[in-house]
Amino acid sequence: MIKFFRKIRQHFLSEGKTGKYLKYAIGEIILVVIGILIAVAINDAYNNAKNEAKIKVILTQIQDDIIADLNDSERILRVYIRKDSTARNILNDRASIKNTWWELRPFDGYVNFSVHREGYKRLMNNLENLPEKYNGLLSKLNDMYVVTQEDIAIANENLLARSDNSPFDRIYTNPEHAKHVMNNFTTDEAKRYILEDPFLKNRTIDYMQAYRNVVFTSNRFRVTATELYKQIDSLLAVTDSTLPESLEIHQSRTTVEPYLGDYTHFGGNELIPSVSALHFENNLMYFAFRGKQYLYWLEDNYFFTERGQLFRIYKNEEGQQFVEISDGIRSEILIKN
Repeated sequence: MIKFFRKIRQHFLSEGKTGKYLKYAIGEIILVVIGILIAVAINDAYNNAKNEAKIKVILTQIQDDIIADLNDSERILRVYIRKDSTARNILNDRASIKNTWWELRPFDGYVNFSVHREGYKRLMNNLENLPEKYNGLLSKLNDMYVVTQEDIAIANENLLARSDNSPFDRIYTNPEHAKHVMNNFTTDEAKRYILEDPFLKNRTIDYMQAYRNVVFTSNRFRVTATELYKQIDSLLAVTDSTLPESLEIHQSRTTVEPYLGDYTHFGGNELIPSVSALHFENNLMYFAFRGKQYLYWLEDNYFFTERGQLFRIYKNEEGQQFVEISDGIRSEILIKN
């Protein structure tokens, strides 16, 4: 091919056709430039496809991390529901030796909310290869893996400091302490020993306040992570996948319809000092008090606000609708008007 073009150039020059030679030379240069541009475009397309495939793999890993983290978050919330109930029994003098030892010691034991960051780290190391259409993910990723992560670490440390695995100052003042530890506080005598602790309520309050901060950070992560997972699904054009159950954080309107409406105080502490209401809009249920507090479903009839308050909706035998709100220390029961 090169020899062919060379012969053409020599033919024009030998016949003195300089003008035609120049036109031909320019045309040849244009062809070369076009060829180079096509080659560059093909190479760019290949590299872009390669980068796209790599980023998709990383985003899928982030989704896998999210599911693992959501399961851990739900574990934290379920344990909190149990501790919330036992803590309020102690604070309201409803606990007795009939309770199990763990119902008398809600402050015993440490829970730790952990977040998988492997996929996020891989993505951050490949930002130069990130296609523009994925840039919208970066703010949520930063919120989850930087801002919220710092809050999670602080909340975990605070709870650890208040988790009493040897829960009594009386360890050095009461010689019977070792005996009760050896039998795991299962005897009536040991349970009375727990109930007679003058700082039992103080320990319980201190622990539940710290635990609520873990609930707050893990639930905030849960909400953002769920949104991010679905956003990634949309960007990856995943249309035939079945979403994991842990992504279901909202109940249908049909399920909550009987509980929508205005509520007033019925019993307990007055956490909400005014008439309040449950509403539903854009597939979200919210509690109208000092703005909108959206309720995120966990299981059965239990919900959490993003700030970590626990809501339970239920009916009594007469069919009346109630909402019980707890902050881990105080609780209020509201009745539907």
